[in-house]
Amino acid sequence: MKTAKRFLPALVLLLFVVTVFAANLIVPDRDFSEKENRKLAVSPEFTFKALFSGDFTADFETYITDQFFARDFWVGLKAKCERLLGKNHINGVLIGKDRLLVSEFPAPDPARFAANAECVEQFAANAEIPVYFTLVPGAVELWADRLPNTGRTASQAEIIAEAYAATPSAIHADTYAALSLHADEEIYYVTDHHWTTLGAYYGYDALVSAMGYTPQALPGVWSETEGFFGTAASACGLEPGRGDTVSLRVPESAAQSVSVFSEGQWTPGSLYKLENLGVRDKYTVFLGGNDPLTVIKTKSTGPKLLLLKDSYANSEIPYLCGHFSEIHVVDLRYYKNSISAYIAENAIDVAVVSYSVANFSEDTNIYFLTR
Repeated sequence: MKTAKRFLPALVLLLFVVTVFAANLIVPDRDFSEKENRKLAVSPEFTFKALFSGDFTADFETYITDQFFARDFWVGLKAKCERLLGKNHINGVLIGKDRLLVSEFPAPDPARFAANAECVEQFAANAEIPVYFTLVPGAVELWADRLPNTGRTASQAEIIAEAYAATPSAIHADTYAALSLHADEEIYYVTDHHWTTLGAYYGYDALVSAMGYTPQALPGVWSETEGFFGTAASACGLEPGRGDTVSLRVPESAAQSVSVFSEGQWTPGSLYKLENLGVRDKYTVFLGGNDPLTVIKTKSTGPKLLLLKDSYANSEIPYLCGHFSEIHVVDLRYYKNSISAYIAENAIDVAVVSYSVANFSEDTNIYFLTR
């Protein structure tokens, strides 16, 4: 009996290893992790060249890690254990007050930042239409008082000032100042890097005011969906409370009174893909996510707008529809054609370059502005 008890821990461990090994062989690979909101590595192709260069072993290790049996459970368990140990900085995410999860913001690469600012300047200087430029600060900046004093966090206010100073040919919309006035409100999600529809409204207010328009009054909320766990939650493995609430403010009737050009065809449609409120990444309710090119025709008699943007602008666009007859939405991460030619071919009247500070600081696709 004593001998059996002595070997019991080893037998349990062996049974566990064998079970996990068998499960890894039996369970099919997954292409995408909804919880981490990213594609997972696939089995690498074996070649002797890849083996001897070390690429195969590195790729295979990534593959095994990504496809490990019950990966989501183990990632979540690891994060909870780290929290029990008192950690407030997990996998690049700062854990703040009131369930706040925010990705750290290290100082950007000076060369990349300077190159991106120069591209905006060249675009604004050479375009024959007005070009507006705005950078959106993140929660890591405006909610810094709710975050621990750990991690790598640079000043986004200083970065915005440098970017505006480097782009004198553009007209600047001060989104930072607008959001700062409302920093005590729910202008960001607490588990995701985006602003809420309330934050997007204040950004819209700053932008159209700079353009000479009178902003519409803040619409009331007509739809709310709870249980949104965003990019920060995915990165650190924690899901605090019931997550975020995604609120829709521009009424569905107004949002549906548009025609949308996407994936090569016009369809009467909506700025909202409401079925996406049922998936994990609920922020994709706005425009359905990021496409290379989306053209929105509204009932407004205003000018034609070219909006060069990242995903922050997706929840701002419904507000803009009241001011422009057409909104041509371009995501330079996926659209690689000439912007100057597009402006000429579509008789664009005004352009806006709108990015979050984090994306602008590291995006390698802003170069396509100058093509």
